[in-house]
Amino acid sequence: MKIVMLPLDERPCNYYYPQIMPKADYELKLPPKEIMGDKKTPGDTEKIAAWLLENIGDADACVLSLDTLIYGGIVPSRLHELPLGELLRRARLVEELRRINPRMQFYVFQLIMRCPDYSLSDEEPDYYDICGREIHLFGRYTHLEKLGKLTDGEREDMERVREKAAPYLGDYLARRDKNLAVLEHNLQYIRDGVVDYFIVPQDDAAVYGFTAMDQIRIRAFLKENSLHLKTAMYPSADDTGLILLGRAVARLKGVSPKIFVHFASTKAEGVVPWFEDRAIGETVKYHILAVGGVQVYSLPEADIALCINMGSCMYHDTDPAYVQAYDIDRNLGEFVRFIGYALGCGKIVAVGDVAACNGSDLELLRLLGSEGLLLKLHAYAGWNTSSNTIGTAVCQSVLYLLGGDDEGRISFLLHRYYEDAAYMGFVRQDVTARLLPAMGLDYFHADGEEGKVAAAVREGIVRYMRENFPALAAEVKDVHIRMPWRRMFETEVKLERK
Repeated sequence: MKIVMLPLDERPCNYYYPQIMPKADYELKLPPKEIMGDKKTPGDTEKIAAWLLENIGDADACVLSLDTLIYGGIVPSRLHELPLGELLRRARLVEELRRINPRMQFYVFQLIMRCPDYSLSDEEPDYYDICGREIHLFGRYTHLEKLGKLTDGEREDMERVREKAAPYLGDYLARRDKNLAVLEHNLQYIRDGVVDYFIVPQDDAAVYGFTAMDQIRIRAFLKENSLHLKTAMYPSADDTGLILLGRAVARLKGVSPKIFVHFASTKAEGVVPWFEDRAIGETVKYHILAVGGVQVYSLPEADIALCINMGSCMYHDTDPAYVQAYDIDRNLGEFVRFIGYALGCGKIVAVGDVAACNGSDLELLRLLGSEGLLLKLHAYAGWNTSSNTIGTAVCQSVLYLLGGDDEGRISFLLHRYYEDAAYMGFVRQDVTARLLPAMGLDYFHADGEEGKVAAAVREGIVRYMRENFPALAAEVKDVHIRMPWRRMFETEVKLERK
């Protein structure tokens, strides 16, 4: 089986993870990395289009990021100044790809543009440093006003944020409108049968604001055309390509994975995670639906047990409410016991570690390690937002179900523990606090991709794993580190196995 994949961008989560997932009898073709762009620099859309045309003819399936095809990547989609006509011209390549290969499974995804609630231009237009928070609030207040829910205090603050954001709102809203028009155009491809499945991910979503209002507009189209079985719109971004990869392989093999979900807390299913707009229990349903599976409600009938580590809310351990959410409303002992039981029943077990955002729950991993379960799991993730994490774990488990690749399973597990636990759970904070100030650097400015910061990260990760998880460290010969966007938010971890 040949699967052609155009990722969301060149970061490891989108470009590297698909390559190192457990294998399941397919050949994965991705474009050369040199044409994929670099953060705010867009990929070469003409070369990307040519690559797709060259490789699509004998593909059994295609997983296509429309943001990369049209804008050159996720960040360029928020920065471009391209006319609508040019954007639609690029989008029409979808029709040509289908004409060339009418038999392939064709899965696409395109984001609703996010609107972060902080003033930082790292992934946004430069003026977001000045008034990003105000742009977000203006969207929130506008939405609340339309719903008749705006308070007097919010109405007063709306004038303040409007005034501060006024010089930039025109540019920001024009781009939002243009991107939404492109998305509405592209959704016709799922209505008309040009593509087979369409995901509309919501990056850094919120209940109220510009993104939520755009979602309402898109949902009206989906309802009007009864597209709920052919589309999914839910909080997601960097895991979407992985979910569609899992769907492609499952469909090609004629399998619909049966997935049972078990939470660490009875209250967890209703939690709205940070950067999302709905209860985690609903988002999990979308992941299962989008990967081509079905959620089942008893362990015996399941192929996969998806175990989600979540308390009654998300808090930092310095927050006074932490104890209630993590120590009282959550039962880690039962959670680990259930994981062991499901493994003993012969089930494929995936752990979505989302008790905290952007890193592993180290307490959970220590418990799993004490029971000798870390390398017995079939999938684990704890690296980013709740949805990105769960989507990654779902893809891992589905691909293992379909291919039984034990070597790939262990390799990817080790990769996740080194990145999610060692780096995101400890080393990232340690290097940021202890080393960067002395080097004249900060969280968003490292000294290049493979400079002294990368070397310090490598040293910290190796030491952390040796001291805290020696059995895992014994599996690894060497570790290579790169800081792909020259910041601390993510790192590229490549492991050499012994």
